[in-house]
Amino acid sequence: MKKLILITLGLGVLAADSAKSQDLFITGSTAFRAQVYNACKKLFSSGPTIYTGTLATGGDTATGAKAAQWTMTGPVSSTVSALSGTLTVHGLFTGSVQGCQTVENTTKLLFLDSSGNKMTNTPTIAFSDVTSTATPYPASGNYSEENVAVQPFVMVKSVAFNTISNVSNEQLKSIIPLGRIPLSSWSNKSADHSSYVYLLNRTKDSGTRRTTFAMENDGFNAAAVIYNFDATNHVFYQATNELDASTGGSSNGVATYGLIGPDGNNGNNQGWGPGYVGGGDIKAALGYNFPANQSIAYLSLADAQGVTGVNWSQVMAFDGLWPTAAGPGIYNNTGTNDFSPVCLGFYPHWATEVVVYPNVDPSSLSSDQNLTATQLGNQLTPGTLLGVLDYQTKFSGGTAPAGSLENEIIASQTGSPGATAIRLSDMTSFRFTVGGQISP
Repeated sequence: MKKLILITLGLGVLAADSAKSQDLFITGSTAFRAQVYNACKKLFSSGPTIYTGTLATGGDTATGAKAAQWTMTGPVSSTVSALSGTLTVHGLFTGSVQGCQTVENTTKLLFLDSSGNKMTNTPTIAFSDVTSTATPYPASGNYSEENVAVQPFVMVKSVAFNTISNVSNEQLKSIIPLGRIPLSSWSNKSADHSSYVYLLNRTKDSGTRRTTFAMENDGFNAAAVIYNFDATNHVFYQATNELDASTGGSSNGVATYGLIGPDGNNGNNQGWGPGYVGGGDIKAALGYNFPANQSIAYLSLADAQGVTGVNWSQVMAFDGLWPTAAGPGIYNNTGTNDFSPVCLGFYPHWATEVVVYPNVDPSSLSSDQNLTATQLGNQLTPGTLLGVLDYQTKFSGGTAPAGSLENEIIASQTGSPGATAIRLSDMTSFRFTVGGQISP
């Protein structure tokens, strides 16, 4: 009888364990957030319950795939065979470098729980637009990183500023440390020497910023004067502090806000210097249609798409080059984006997207993780979370499964408005360092 009771109890424990909820906490790249959102939706056997964050919870005003904060919960797909029962995926996208830092330092961030309420937890993995070795937080020891995709970036102009159509390498090199340069640098007219073009910068934890600076041989801590646009008074001001506002502000030319975007996230968005927190914040600033807003910025192709609501209308050539074979025809594109200029090594403004993850049980690094290393896995272990989410035909062959980032990129290649990231298997060129020489 005792044996029967023990067996019954044991089966009950196993059943409870198989039904236990498993949680994956994702942070990092804002440029790659749409691909992550769309792929994660397919990690479930049926449509997950989704909650989107707000400014009050540490998110932003965007919704769906463009939101900076969300959570999804539901029965896990049988494709993720290492798990069973309920899966909850928590997303919070604040910046690539911050993502590497908070994962490796097990820093608590402000996520949404499975009911859409605020909670604090350490992130499990982080996506980054740059390899972690290009940041102060290289993955080592208990952490590894693996390549995910290629992320193209573009130079974009504000909706009120359509007098230029190209940014040269020399102009970008000049404007980064100064924050602004005369319009005469484009027009060659003396009358434009006192009319300035401003560069809208991300905060230092941005992988997009790190990529752009590295392309100009500038280090992580390179000096850069930061100007924000005051959408209330319609002026630019030099941002010197790290207070927060949704639109920026100044008083008699003195900065009152240095950090533009949500200041939630347990305060972790502060401490990275002034600038715009996310690509969506830059996109909003470029969309302010005031004559004084003579600004340019660097953005992911995804964030650059809808600055005016018309596909890629504000994208400019960089050094005379375009990221797609359509060239200036990318304007109002509604179909396939042919990234052969990137894949073949002609267009230089891109970086390899990576994911940083623990290579030991996450629970051994932080008590608030309930995944094991066997469940999390990596891109080469089929059936694990990363084995599905970061499945790569380049390494494993076959067909990218539903729930993989590669599958989402493939689906976007023929849908409208077109892909905004590139599969690793489509690249014929490569670079060893962020912003470094392209080979072959």
